[in-house]
Amino acid sequence: MQHCHEIAIFERNLYLTSTGYDSIIAFDLDKQEFHWALHVDVERFTFKGTTYDPNGEDGPLLLAKMHINNVHPCNEGMYISGTKTGGMLHFSGEKVLMSATLPEGSHNARPFRDGVLFNDTKADCLRYLCRDGVEDRKLNVPRYNRRDLIAKGVDDSRVARQGFGRGLCLISDHVIATGSSPSTISVHDLEASKTLLRVNLSMDIRNAIHGLEVWPYD
Repeated sequence: MQHCHEIAIFERNLYLTSTGYDSIIAFDLDKQEFHWALHVDVERFTFKGTTYDPNGEDGPLLLAKMHINNVHPCNEGMYISGTKTGGMLHFSGEKVLMSATLPEGSHNARPFRDGVLFNDTKADCLRYLCRDGVEDRKLNVPRYNRRDLIAKGVDDSRVARQGFGRGLCLISDHVIATGSSPSTISVHDLEASKTLLRVNLSMDIRNAIHGLEVWPYD
């Protein structure tokens, strides 16, 4: 599990993103063991999904080719995305196909209504994009006065900048929680295009909220 980013639970399996190995790995919560893995690759704009035994000796190379960092399993299959996948991919159980193209560097993509919901990280906003392009809703990531920030002036690509949108979960069919740097959780009403609540845990820009979930988990 090199550089595990996001996780998701579906039908008593915990799915983990192995960013370094461009893979999704499944952990059986009842048997308490890893039992399945999917490696995703692309050649000449054609995606390929190869399953392998995560406990075996044969597996993919440590390349982090697509920086896979999000997985959303559901009844329709498995949706996978990363900063270099070019969009949200869909694994049907047999093939990996592009489900929706997204801006480079996007995070937390998931199917939503008749489109896709995601953090448009480079544009500093939460975004819902309808497949027919008619609806494109954006809610800006919170930003703070520079004088209030801690560790401002840090120039390192490995350190989250202010306004870095990362982390997303649904509270209802129109209320969404997102995370950002510096350590901020925001709650948005997508229908009203309005931010309802913002909670800041730290003003250190090196710290960003990466994962969110409603508790108790159902």
